[in-house]
Amino acid sequence: MIGFEKSNTNLQLLEEAKKKFEKVFFVPINSIGIGLMDTFSISYRATDLLKFGAIFPRIPRKFCSYAYQLLSLFPPDTYMPIKPISYLLSEERFFLLTVLQKRDVPTVNLQLARSPIAAARLVDTMEFPFIIRTPEKKTGVIVNGRSEAKNIIGALSSLKKPVMLEEPVKDMISVYIAEPEAIAAVHKKTKERDVVFGEGDLKNQKMNSEIEQIALEAAQTIDAQVARIDMSTKPDFKVVNIELNPSLIKPSKVTGVNLPEKVINSIHENYKAHLEKPLLMKFFEDAKSVVKDVLKTKQLL
Repeated sequence: MIGFEKSNTNLQLLEEAKKKFEKVFFVPINSIGIGLMDTFSISYRATDLLKFGAIFPRIPRKFCSYAYQLLSLFPPDTYMPIKPISYLLSEERFFLLTVLQKRDVPTVNLQLARSPIAAARLVDTMEFPFIIRTPEKKTGVIVNGRSEAKNIIGALSSLKKPVMLEEPVKDMISVYIAEPEAIAAVHKKTKERDVVFGEGDLKNQKMNSEIEQIALEAAQTIDAQVARIDMSTKPDFKVVNIELNPSLIKPSKVTGVNLPEKVINSIHENYKAHLEKPLLMKFFEDAKSVVKDVLKTKQLL
């Protein structure tokens, strides 16, 4: 497991992994050394990470670019439930949603302008109220009228940052994916008007076939076998975000489902299936994956 820290979720995942795998090892992402000398190497202290047959990335969004570069360096036959391209696609939320929409996965309405001047021109195309935020910020400002929106955008001009105009989400559910299943879902309620990133109370959520299908398609679109898919529910189910490094402890208590156990069981079964594939099939899949990564970045950037 490659992660940022030994959080409660990561510790529980490690305990579950010990029941399924012969050896389990946690590697802090900030302590990894990459060598491009006479021989290529990825190491943690005296441990050669290239020798591991399976890598489970538990990497926060702030490391997405580095995660893509790091994971891409492992041998093609290394099993990963979250692929390098998954991190590249999810690094910027607007880009992530455009990728989903291109694959016919429903998403919330969102507009991105690379300057406040351009953002001001988009105000009249949005329905009020809507949220104004910069891509790297989770917090946003809800505006209810044209003049208020223009004032907020003007105040952001000094930051010289891109600006997002976003449809507010009033009701949200989060679906936890461990391929091939949607293993649990929670409903999030909050007193804040921005429910997507605000703190909130979680309640168990029953899933229907539509919820499961959208969540599974969203995860498959970015080549992630393990993920949390956040969706709005009103008026329709639409993806608002994908989290590749979700906390699993609180939703386990709320749903009564041992999510770390389910995730590790999924990884173990998929790893066994990975090992059983003929070598030639793996070669063609790896080649296809490389081509797909290149095409995705060229077509969707």
